[in-house]
Amino acid sequence: MVGYIKAYKPELKVKDYEVYKGLYCSLCKQLRKSYSPFAQLFLSYDFAFLLVLKMAISSECPAFEVKRCHYNPLVKCNCCNNEEIALCADLSVIISYYKVKDNIRDSKTLKKITMYLFLPIVGLMHNKAKRRIPDFEKAIAEAMFEQARIEENQDTTIDKAAEPTARALSAIFSMRESDAEQKAVLKRLGYMLGRWVYIVDAVDDLQDDIKKNTFNPFKFNVTDMTSMQQKELFFKYAGEVLSTTAGEAVLAFELLETNRFRDIIENVMFDGLTKVADKVLEKYRRCSIERSI
Repeated sequence: MVGYIKAYKPELKVKDYEVYKGLYCSLCKQLRKSYSPFAQLFLSYDFAFLLVLKMAISSECPAFEVKRCHYNPLVKCNCCNNEEIALCADLSVIISYYKVKDNIRDSKTLKKITMYLFLPIVGLMHNKAKRRIPDFEKAIAEAMFEQARIEENQDTTIDKAAEPTARALSAIFSMRESDAEQKAVLKRLGYMLGRWVYIVDAVDDLQDDIKKNTFNPFKFNVTDMTSMQQKELFFKYAGEVLSTTAGEAVLAFELLETNRFRDIIENVMFDGLTKVADKVLEKYRRCSIERSI
């Protein structure tokens, strides 16, 4: 999760944007409180969305209060503090830890050294988060292990490559939900959003992965891409895969029972995912793909 699941601000009502921004700020403050200022580097819109979702289905209504930003005391925002925020902070740390380890595996010399320097600090925070939410950590660890195993095969299809991330988000979204029907819906929603995140990230990183000769499940689609027509065919295919996956996520969301914040989630599902996918695809329509020699 690297910031792809986010709201589309121009279509948000002012009151909804203030809530969304307030929850984002609340998560930032929680990372600082639970771990350290360094942990605030792990803040992302993905976990802000997860926080909105968790609080939307919670029976407890959040209480907001105005607080000042640690980094800009002149700025005030509406913040709150509850179990969902602490949970999302812990998840941010755990997933960031595995992201650092993944970067070590895939990166070249300079970035690899930087990640090795970060690893002891992130590892200490990860150990704390692991003690706080061992059930979530186990699900994420299993998915990351399976992801690394699958990516050893350069010919892996996009469906197989996206499966571990999809299953990880399915577990994260549905874990600790007691209502059976709601749990099934959350599993499906998490699965499709996890699949969408993996696919959009793969499309976004494709050019760099070709240059660095690192794993990307879409690389086999571009080995013979020598004309603009072939490029357009590929990105039409990628766009259709993203659109279909997002559509399945929307269908699951429409079955979800929420107590609040539904307009914010609808904005993310209907506008946010579409705008992010369009931005990623447009990047490739403006420039050519450089093939590794």
